[in-house]
Amino acid sequence: MAIFLASFLIFFIILGGVYYLYKSNMTDEHFVKTIEENPELKPEDPKDDVIINTLVMGIDEARSDTMIVVSYNKENHKITLLSIPRDTRVNIPGYGFDKINSAAARKEGTALAMETVGDMLGIPIHHYVKVNFKGAEKIVDILGGVKVNVPPNMDYEDPVQDLYIHLKPGLQVLNGKDAVKFARFRKGYADQDLGRIKAQQELIKAFIDKLTSPKVIPKALSIVDAMSKCVKTNMDNATIAGYAVNIKDIKMENIKFYTLPGDDEYKNKVSYFLCDEVKLKEMLEQIKADLGVATAQTNDITPSQAESGQTAADTVQAISREDIKVQVLNGSKKSGLASQLKKELEDKGYSNVKIGDTKDMTYGYSRVIDRSGNKDKLQVVSQDSNINIVESDIDNTCGYDITIIIGKDRINGGM
Repeated sequence: MAIFLASFLIFFIILGGVYYLYKSNMTDEHFVKTIEENPELKPEDPKDDVIINTLVMGIDEARSDTMIVVSYNKENHKITLLSIPRDTRVNIPGYGFDKINSAAARKEGTALAMETVGDMLGIPIHHYVKVNFKGAEKIVDILGGVKVNVPPNMDYEDPVQDLYIHLKPGLQVLNGKDAVKFARFRKGYADQDLGRIKAQQELIKAFIDKLTSPKVIPKALSIVDAMSKCVKTNMDNATIAGYAVNIKDIKMENIKFYTLPGDDEYKNKVSYFLCDEVKLKEMLEQIKADLGVATAQTNDITPSQAESGQTAADTVQAISREDIKVQVLNGSKKSGLASQLKKELEDKGYSNVKIGDTKDMTYGYSRVIDRSGNKDKLQVVSQDSNINIVESDIDNTCGYDITIIIGKDRINGGM
């Protein structure tokens, strides 16, 4: 699955296994031939770019079942991950409008998928990495499984895809097959693909925790050998090794997760995910800020601040905490943390803070989630709660401007 691939880079950084990377061969011959025949699809050379964008895909047969754009600032080592629902309606160059996951199924394959995603987001896609499901299963099994909290009761069968998912809710260690099933499941979520994306993002965090364990190091050669058989990329080994060396200072708080904004709708009796172009534009600006691009150019001034002549510090002072509706959910399973944070916020002037617990899911890391699209409020709450991981999940019907989820990193004061 593609959701594991961002974690692999971090694994090699921590491991320092550059030697093994040079031994693996992940060249995609079909991609090379496609570029020779269609030079207009050749990705831009990332040599002079500060931000490197990589499309990671989990492939089910021919179609891409999972798509994530990983953007990496090679100067400050910040990373953002933007998940794209597979049913997103896009204009595929040369073919017209269709679901985005069908781009990889065309004769131009991955090269066309890169072009399609780049056009939709207005950014160059320099690299791609794709993995098939069987390979992902094997890698997870080599690791000894991955520990996740299954949120709903997962029951789904599709004989056509030979897909049979039967997972009970609760915290458990999933083997390779079940981890892939967990990542693919979406029918039981109220918001289907969006619910699946949220679960996938939790799986990424759990996978990173697993990969950072010293117990994994002796398994490095086996993992790389498995990767060489199931992973394809247009990055050569020297490029992969170079990134591994250069981003060794990566920190979890410098990884931000996003989901393409929009809603499910029918067009011509076909169900699509329609991207909200206005919210996407705002999100892309926030992603630039998270990567340090907007900050370097505007000295921490957001678009809304620039119109009024305010600085970021002015905004923190100017925002009325009483006007911010905050939901605090305890996802650590340690009682009292939500009440404690509510009191801290109220001491800073907040008067509309509701607390509760996450349903079934346990979170390793705390995060602040934008629910209204107001970046100024997001910035203020992130600073006041001292939580650096921010996400965007716009829902104007939820009744809150901001949702804070408390993770296990806040237990014992964050120790």
